[in-house]
Amino acid sequence: MSERNSYIALTQSSDCQQWLTHALAEAGELIPADQPSIERILQLSDAIGASAIFVQLTPSNYRQETLLIEGLMAAKPFLPVLVVSETVDQDLLLAAMRVGARDFIKIGTRANDVVATVKRLAPKDASAYAAQAETGGRITTIVSARPGSDAPMFALHLALAIQESEPTLLLDLGAPHGDAMLYLGLTASYSFIDAVRSLRRIDATLIQTGFGQHKSGLTVLSMPEEPWTGAQFTSADVYVLLRTLRRYFSHIVINLGGVARSDFLMLLLTNADRQIMLIEQSVPSCRQNLQLLKHMREEKINLENAGLVVDRYLSRMPPDAESIAQSFGLPLLGTLAPSGMARLATMNSGESMFTLSPNDPYVISVRKLAQQVMGASSGHAHGQQPGLMRRLMSAVSPGKATGKATA
Repeated sequence: MSERNSYIALTQSSDCQQWLTHALAEAGELIPADQPSIERILQLSDAIGASAIFVQLTPSNYRQETLLIEGLMAAKPFLPVLVVSETVDQDLLLAAMRVGARDFIKIGTRANDVVATVKRLAPKDASAYAAQAETGGRITTIVSARPGSDAPMFALHLALAIQESEPTLLLDLGAPHGDAMLYLGLTASYSFIDAVRSLRRIDATLIQTGFGQHKSGLTVLSMPEEPWTGAQFTSADVYVLLRTLRRYFSHIVINLGGVARSDFLMLLLTNADRQIMLIEQSVPSCRQNLQLLKHMREEKINLENAGLVVDRYLSRMPPDAESIAQSFGLPLLGTLAPSGMARLATMNSGESMFTLSPNDPYVISVRKLAQQVMGASSGHAHGQQPGLMRRLMSAVSPGKATGKATA
């Protein structure tokens, strides 16, 4: 190998980890996975540009371990997953091969043989996959504790404003379901649930034909209006879907307004590059959103790029926006005018406020917010790339949530 690579090891044994570290010393750096979680391993893989993943199989827990391998292979089919074990057990070997493991290595195998195996299995365009993971689209979430029309209205106009500069996807996952599609007068044959169920089929053609397409070029994917449950998908499904969609869009705006506090909500917030909390001046709105923000902090959501937007703002009424932002401990990104008649016209006409009321104060504010969001994304994308240890620490920091997604 002409350059040093990075490898991930999921093992329950310090002896196994030491052996792998020594065996791969000449080829690259071995990074131990801190949790036996698909999401965490994928995060770590993307962060360090892993060339292979080693998973130790044990007779007592091999069923759970093979399920994890199967999930990793589904998410990253071109990234080799190699099984290591203390003995060459026939049952373990068959179980590993059935779920797609690329090879089976006995612990204690000579370093030269381990490196030769890795070289043989390494994808030829591994560097391209690593670069693709780092330059994928950015995700901005709109979060609010209260369901209603404000979050989808803001999310769709923010997405429309960003679409004017770069290809953008609006994921309308808030409650009530499907409002953004109705406001834009769109219909689509595909929903978010459909996309989760067909992860392997998602490509540019499916996106163009199945997702909602606005005349501005904005792409929209919404929750189905009919009832659904979180049991229909797992957190790994959502993670893989987001990762796939990042490849096709420069920016993804996700409306999470009114989504109940759940693993599903925390997973989406965890995968976002920026969170925007949308609140009103009212006491009930501030109270409920403060409780949501407290929960986000308890769940260790990374709020480094989070900010606050005060909707339906009346400057002459207390409390003022700066005081609200101070009480939340978040930077104030901006305020939005009530613009009741303009909003109602959009809800009932299928046309955006950009078309119906281009000079409305609401529209002007949204465009300014879009510039902030795109400016932050551009700075992140074109800034100096962090080193391995910095990326590693970011990937395994406690600010990342894991677990099965439930509604």
